[in-house]
Amino acid sequence: MVYLTGDTHNEFTRLSNKYFKKYDLEIGENDYIIVCGDLGLCWSKDKTFEWNCKWFAEKPYTLLWVQGNHENYDMIDEYPIEKWHGGKVRHIVRDKVILLERGQIFNIEGKTFFTFGGASSHDTQGGILDRTSCEFEFMVQRARSLYLPYRIIGESWWSQELPSEEEMQEGLLNLQKTDYKVDYVITHCCATELQNKIMSYVDGNSKPDILTDYLQELESKLEYKHWYFGHYHHDFNVDENHTLLYKKIISLDEQLPEYGRVPIIGMPKFKRNDMVVFKFRDDEKCGMIQIVDAYGTFEQDDEPSYDICVEEENCLYKHIRETDIVRKAC
Repeated sequence: MVYLTGDTHNEFTRLSNKYFKKYDLEIGENDYIIVCGDLGLCWSKDKTFEWNCKWFAEKPYTLLWVQGNHENYDMIDEYPIEKWHGGKVRHIVRDKVILLERGQIFNIEGKTFFTFGGASSHDTQGGILDRTSCEFEFMVQRARSLYLPYRIIGESWWSQELPSEEEMQEGLLNLQKTDYKVDYVITHCCATELQNKIMSYVDGNSKPDILTDYLQELESKLEYKHWYFGHYHHDFNVDENHTLLYKKIISLDEQLPEYGRVPIIGMPKFKRNDMVVFKFRDDEKCGMIQIVDAYGTFEQDDEPSYDICVEEENCLYKHIRETDIVRKAC
């Protein structure tokens, strides 16, 4: 089975067996997890990188990912390009952590995936700084004094975060071979019009660029079932064909709430003594809310959760996420 998630930024707790067990995710051998950019594994060849590679090598699943804007592209380029499932890849950990290159079409479990990673960094208000510049120290101090995030060329920012003309043309040529028809699209950022829509919802400063405009061109040509992307640090369905991912892990074709129906920390929709119908594994149950955790729990802190008593079972179901509550009961 294929699963998807958003940016991990070199923090891999949600890809652990402990996390899977906690959230009843049965991810094992022969399964794939696709990270929609900003994996963050390739950042520095240090002991942390070595430890993480060994950790992933022991996992039963295969981790696939596309590039984000928080990757060390010089480090990535040290790995050779190979062919895998119909497209170009780089094996960071042989057969366990595989980068899906830009502009490729992969056949995975009988479904086709078009991949195109990359995005513009939007945390550069303090500047993209050159350490060799005579103004470097001044610019760093200025950014710090104003509490502005900054990046350093070749250390925390790489120009390859945006694609080359060659990569964009290769993507178009590969899509022409399929008459612009694929099952799924996997990217880090999204097309310009969709990005503008997301920016009207959330607090962000992402602007159109060569990549979002390229993806906009693809939107007008492509025939696909669903498009998954990350980058904007939220989890919701933008519309019926586009899913923005961050912390959640979902299976292919699983739906998230649309924006406006996304639970907000500190603002629970339900209260104590409400009778509700909720999802538990593959079943629906009805019970009364006993405890409201408006800010989530120690297990998860991205939405309110509830302890719900099902009287007919004489059982208290703890830490039920707000997204798992289907409706109020009559």
